[in-house]
Amino acid sequence: MVQIPIDTIPMYTLSCIWFILPAYVGNMAPVFAKKIFKEKFSTPIDFNIHFKKSPIAGKNKTYRGVFAAIFLSTAVVLIQKLSYGDPYVQSISLIDYSKINWLLWGNLMGFGAMLGDFIKSVIKRRIGKNPGESWKPLDQIDFLAGALFLCSPLYLPPLNIIIGIFILLPSLKILLDHVGYHLKIHDTKW
Repeated sequence: MVQIPIDTIPMYTLSCIWFILPAYVGNMAPVFAKKIFKEKFSTPIDFNIHFKKSPIAGKNKTYRGVFAAIFLSTAVVLIQKLSYGDPYVQSISLIDYSKINWLLWGNLMGFGAMLGDFIKSVIKRRIGKNPGESWKPLDQIDFLAGALFLCSPLYLPPLNIIIGIFILLPSLKILLDHVGYHLKIHDTKW
């Protein structure tokens, strides 16, 4: 197996992305599921129950989104497992995908991403923010924290990777959002 040093910035970045990719895909899954399934399976997780005149989490947090996140996160982990035989993939992988229970890992990544997002939404409702209203920078890290938390009993990455996941990757997303804004792909810079 060819070892490419992880101490270079591109390899470090790729290792961070490759490790947390299932959570990123899981976090995006509810948006796609809503477009595909429209109003099907759109029951809110909090069943529209209100606490002190505001929803517990809001109508945007649905079972459809949770199932989509788990499904797509698990699909990404399966792809990671199937591609693990490639030496380059092995060089950027933090875990041995040939030995990990991919079904469990994918479920934990997807459910963890949704758990982090759900907890953030509950907090947003308590402080008076509306569903869908931006809350930066927590919107960029909530799902990451949830995924890492649920996966930590199986594997907790080294501190430098955790720092990359919480600082480098959200910063990279902000940069891409700025580029997208200037290319007229996004409506906002961040």
